[in-house]
Amino acid sequence: MILRDTSKVIASEVQFYNNPPCQYSQTALSNLEDAWKQWTSSISATKILLRLPTPPQATGSRFIPTSDLSSSVLPAIKGSSKYGGVMLWSKYYDDLDGYSSSIKSHV
Repeated sequence: MILRDTSKVIASEVQFYNNPPCQYSQTALSNLEDAWKQWTSSISATKILLRLPTPPQATGSRFIPTSDLSSSVLPAIKGSSKYGGVMLWSKYYDDLDGYSSSIKSHV
């Protein structure tokens, strides 16, 4: 999804799951960090949203537990001037497991 005004791209979301070069792993946070740096340097959007699945059964791979997101992933990317927040897929699953409520204070 890309949000636009009449003159420029305002925000873009990047799917950081089911996308091997971007995927998070507890043993290789650098994959996600490197992909974040690549996206933020190559997309003209002023803000990039970290798009994540909730819960694990909502996606085929690389679910990021809330504890890892809060303690590792967000601290690694929030310093970026293009960090725009987190977008979760899907609201239905989020309503069931409360993922967004668990991360809200860290986003």
